[in-house]
Amino acid sequence: MDTQLLSDKFTFCFVGRSGCGKGTQAKLMLQRLEPQGVHHMETGRFLRELLDLKNPTTERAQVLIMERGGLFPWWFPMYLWLRELIEHGHASKHIVGDGTPRRLPEAKFLDDVMSWHGRPLPVCIYIDVEEDEVVRRLLARGRADDNEAAIRNRMQYFGEDVMPMIDYYEEHGRLIQIDGNMPPEDVWKQIDRMLGEQFGDKWPQKNDTQNT
Repeated sequence: MDTQLLSDKFTFCFVGRSGCGKGTQAKLMLQRLEPQGVHHMETGRFLRELLDLKNPTTERAQVLIMERGGLFPWWFPMYLWLRELIEHGHASKHIVGDGTPRRLPEAKFLDDVMSWHGRPLPVCIYIDVEEDEVVRRLLARGRADDNEAAIRNRMQYFGEDVMPMIDYYEEHGRLIQIDGNMPPEDVWKQIDRMLGEQFGDKWPQKNDTQNT
């Protein structure tokens, strides 16, 4: 593929506290970008699939991370991004990341990867939801790794690890902050409007097959 064509490819990274609804918003964005070709970097699902491999690395991750609510080493999710780009060739598409990056080294790493490909640098979409609200949402959905201790650990690392990364995107003019305390359809309307304002005609408008 002509690398010039990659200069028109978006990379969006949805971030926010666990339970903020970033997965829901990522799916709505996928629907919007699908006619142009898009790949979903669904990091949480990819990581859970890796843990099914049952080797010393994944068994250690299972105990230290999934059961105790900690973070994977930064190189774990970055391996997944590289796998999708190098082995599966998804650099030719728009990319929507869900759950990564989560730390400053990851954000800088992805900047380097996208710059090397001749793609525009990633834009971070931060869905800001109050802590009490996300705890309520997580407990309500009842997933196995959403026990109260794990949730509280994730809330703690968000301020320590994720916020410096969000600040990085803001400093470089690549942060879109969204109020995520509203219903999902209203959150998406915010995102759609702000991306339209930022990218103009490059941001695809709603087509007739979309209901959102």
